[in-house]
Amino acid sequence: MLTDAHCHLAEFEDEELERMEGILVAAVSEDVESSRRTLNLARRRRGTLAFVGIHPWKAAEARDEDLDAIESLVPEADGLGEIGIDGERRETLERQVEVFRFQLRLAREYDKPVNLHCLRAWEECLDLVLRHDARSAVFHWYNGTLELAERISGYGFHVSINAAAKVQRRHAQLAAAIPERSLLVESDGPYEYRGLRLTPLMIPELLDMLSELRRVSRENLESVIAENFHDAFLG
Repeated sequence: MLTDAHCHLAEFEDEELERMEGILVAAVSEDVESSRRTLNLARRRRGTLAFVGIHPWKAAEARDEDLDAIESLVPEADGLGEIGIDGERRETLERQVEVFRFQLRLAREYDKPVNLHCLRAWEECLDLVLRHDARSAVFHWYNGTLELAERISGYGFHVSINAAAKVQRRHAQLAAAIPERSLLVESDGPYEYRGLRLTPLMIPELLDMLSELRRVSRENLESVIAENFHDAFLG
């Protein structure tokens, strides 16, 4: 079973979605509108886990009624995401943290996993996830330290490696070393990155790369990652 732990699936056209049949996808959202689109897609596409939420880039413009709308969607959703903190956007950090805390409280109340954006805020995100007693958390496109990845794994949480590891050297180095029990793969598609158009269709190539980096069979790696996906999102 091929899996994609973080993808903006509702942004793809139907023709491209058809080519992704057979890939189990954790489909994330950015705001109320995209959350509704993701839920609608999950109703008609098998193999879609719908995550709703407000992205940290959208936090500054989120009104109280937007937070209420997200809460109304959570019972039908499989989780909350893409939520978190972006440490590069310091000017909105206070509001980001406020919106993140609200969504972590929802995740705890409704017993949902969280799919996290933590760019340059990995430790801050982990601290808040622990404080809010999240049952499951995935740190998407992980680029923190190996030591922190081991801590994340020790808490039973997961980190995902993006298909951009093909051109992102540091990410590839982490991909070779992070604990197997916490390893997931993702596309974050549709996204343009250093000449790559990231989509779930890149997952097989990423698995081949990880198999070589980690010196394990592709079959074994795919099985481990599928099991981790289940533990992170469905367990």
